[in-house]
Amino acid sequence: YLNSPDTPLFDKGKNLYGLWEAREAVRDAGRILVVEGYMDAVALAQYGIGYAVAALGTATTAEHIGILFRQTDNVYFCFDGDAAGRKAAWRALENALPRLKDGKNLHFLFLPAEHDPDSFVRQFGKSRFEEALLHQSRPLSQYFWDALASGLDLDTQEGKAELIQRAAPLLAQIIAPAFAFLLKQKLSGLVGIDPANLAHLMGQA
Repeated sequence: YLNSPDTPLFDKGKNLYGLWEAREAVRDAGRILVVEGYMDAVALAQYGIGYAVAALGTATTAEHIGILFRQTDNVYFCFDGDAAGRKAAWRALENALPRLKDGKNLHFLFLPAEHDPDSFVRQFGKSRFEEALLHQSRPLSQYFWDALASGLDLDTQEGKAELIQRAAPLLAQIIAPAFAFLLKQKLSGLVGIDPANLAHLMGQA
């Protein structure tokens, strides 16, 4: 493939590799899978997983999220288990927050550090990959709190205060009313502050 730069006619942030070819498989499966590399999407298709697409050598953008949600209600991200993969996953989550809608679902699957989707499906096959995708991926809400609370001691006041600091600007971006409400309820439980006081604290009363 030719990794060309953006042009007035071709904007990587608004296109997904393999989307045209994946449309029928996406409809049949009821989900779409986003992977990091072109060859990951190619390998998965070779092994019968035709609903995979790839970002075009760039981070997953808000425009990508909008395109994905137009295809299906269930979007899965599969990233390499290394530090770069986790960074890419967090970027995808951040860019997804303003596009979230109630009834739309995002999931994140992290493969073992030594694997990417290409190597994993070649070694273990389609069934094992899809089993991992459906049963080991984390919903956005779980990944959100796992990542934000990473390294914090929530048994201390300092840890709870830092979690509020990390979460507040992200929660403010979510316009899906039910989902935003539930996430704020979860934060209230984690830090032990009732929802009304927490809303005042975050300037979101």
